[in-house]
Amino acid sequence: TIEGIDATLASLSAGARQLPFAIARALTVTAHAVNAEVKRELSTNIQGGPTSYTLRAFKVHAATVAAPTANVELRTDAPEGGTPYDQSIAHLFHGGVRRFKRLEGLLREQGLIPAGMQIAPGGKLPIDRRGNPKLNDLKEMLGILGSGIRNLQSYRRSGRSKATKALGFFVVLPWSVAARRLHIGIWRRIQSGQGSVIEPWFMFVSPPPYQQRFDLDKTARTVVQAVWQKNFADSLAKALATAQ
Repeated sequence: TIEGIDATLASLSAGARQLPFAIARALTVTAHAVNAEVKRELSTNIQGGPTSYTLRAFKVHAATVAAPTANVELRTDAPEGGTPYDQSIAHLFHGGVRRFKRLEGLLREQGLIPAGMQIAPGGKLPIDRRGNPKLNDLKEMLGILGSGIRNLQSYRRSGRSKATKALGFFVVLPWSVAARRLHIGIWRRIQSGQGSVIEPWFMFVSPPPYQQRFDLDKTARTVVQAVWQKNFADSLAKALATAQ
């Protein structure tokens, strides 16, 4: 004689009905755990720390009962006025050649960079702690280069003496006379009462190959092995507790 068989069978039937909901939730929670670990690795292994742009680069597609698959993937959209995430940093996760940045596209539209070439920081380019050029400097450079007025300059007081200096930019292209003595790229010229100096800001280079920096598959497998069983057990318990 088995006592309580009806209640047991009813419980099992409820569990079977709730199982798809538990699976979808567990998959989604696990995907978010993978995404969090990717952000942690970026924060740990990028010199100076990742930008908020980089930390927003991945998104989670939640699983559903109808489609029990959760994805963590590099976004293909872009912030307003920015470069699409997959174009900017995909090479860190897959290796290969970096895709062209928005700044390179702007220079190409104005004929200021040879076709097929990319930019690399010059020795005098002001950069932040993450190794990125400062936005105000880029705006000033693009404003002068994009004016169409030859030898346009901006003026400011700088240095200990607060002397007025004239700042200008010029481009050295492969077929120009200046390329005989200067590396092709974008140079800044500073003129003051003491004379004139030039500084390398962006050098034009052929797209270099990049090695894979982050193994997303390995990260995902490690996280899934660590948290899947607990996430599924918790999700099943919640699903059974809320069964209609």
